[in-house]
Amino acid sequence: MICLEKLKDVAYDVDDILDEWRTEALRSQADRGDRGGCFNKTNVRKFLSLLSCFNYIQLRHDVGNKINDAWRRLDDLAKEVTSLGLRVDSGERERADGEVRRHEFRDREMGSQVDKSSIVGREHEKDEIIRLLTKGRSREVKEVPVVISIVGVGGLGKTTLAQLAYNDEEVKGHFNMRMWVCVSEDFDVSRITKSMIESATGSTCGLLDLAPLQDRLGGMLHESRFLLVLNDIWSNDGEIWDKLRLPFQAGALGSRNVVTTRREDVAWAMANTHMLRLGVLPNEHCWSLFSRRAFAHRSIEERSELEEIGWGIVKKCGGLPLAAKTIGSAMCSRRTRSKWELVLENEAWKLVYILEGILPASLLSYYDLPPAQKHCFTYFSIFPKDWVIEKDVIVKL
Repeated sequence: MICLEKLKDVAYDVDDILDEWRTEALRSQADRGDRGGCFNKTNVRKFLSLLSCFNYIQLRHDVGNKINDAWRRLDDLAKEVTSLGLRVDSGERERADGEVRRHEFRDREMGSQVDKSSIVGREHEKDEIIRLLTKGRSREVKEVPVVISIVGVGGLGKTTLAQLAYNDEEVKGHFNMRMWVCVSEDFDVSRITKSMIESATGSTCGLLDLAPLQDRLGGMLHESRFLLVLNDIWSNDGEIWDKLRLPFQAGALGSRNVVTTRREDVAWAMANTHMLRLGVLPNEHCWSLFSRRAFAHRSIEERSELEEIGWGIVKKCGGLPLAAKTIGSAMCSRRTRSKWELVLENEAWKLVYILEGILPASLLSYYDLPPAQKHCFTYFSIFPKDWVIEKDVIVKL
């Protein structure tokens, strides 16, 4: 714990160094104005420019010393950690039986529930998926289950669409059993099989090994028409999918598997039967998502003054509902026209996708956080992708 506190102290000091550098850079730029350098024709301005340059040189010297000090403190801290016999934890731990598995946060994953009142658009896509789930064909394909893939880039609402279909009353009445599993990057057959059992039964499964897990799942699915949603799949390994689907053969004809993924090759690897390529939303729908958040608790006068800029921001969202909702929430706290214009003109919009699908709107929202909240935000990184993070847990951390 003491080592962690020391590390945090160094991190805060480095943050202060960067703030000092940015502040001086902006001040120097303002002092120079349009002169384009440290010299000017008049003696007074020349003197002030030279003084600004000397201050800049001194700042570089001071910042350099502070950075060197930070490096020294980090080196000392690394030696202290090594001397204590501590090691970096990769996020996995060794169980008593020798099996190394990922940390488990039971019942923390992206769930199947959805707030229908917050959904705009996608009626046609929803109806199409429900039709594929419930209507069947006169000659059902022999394989169980039929695989329906929802494919599209991040932020289009693939999970939301799957949630809408999963919770539809007609769909609920059509299947004997429904299961929702969030897969994410770690396509672990044992973990996913266990999650299927727990989703179907609503209780914890104590089994760990794949063979008994598949035996139990196969018994549960025997001659039952089931619906399985596998949300957010990244792996295109067909052999892993073949291993996962072995118990499915016990199910009845008419069973369905809905898959959401960003990649078409993943859909094809999973023996895709129907593929729904999700497109972007019209700007009118994105405006609805954006405005209900951005203009909450605003007067009619405020809204009329900001609507034109708001439309410009919505158009830059590129038809992605997640981007419209995210940036709309961020704009709610910006009360002036000038602050809205800064967002509209921000260079981050030119970055279409950053680091595997981080939206510019999300990046702008992060930039909008005060420094102290950015430090708190790093605590979220200890949770695996797609886990629901409870407020009380963050408060205690």
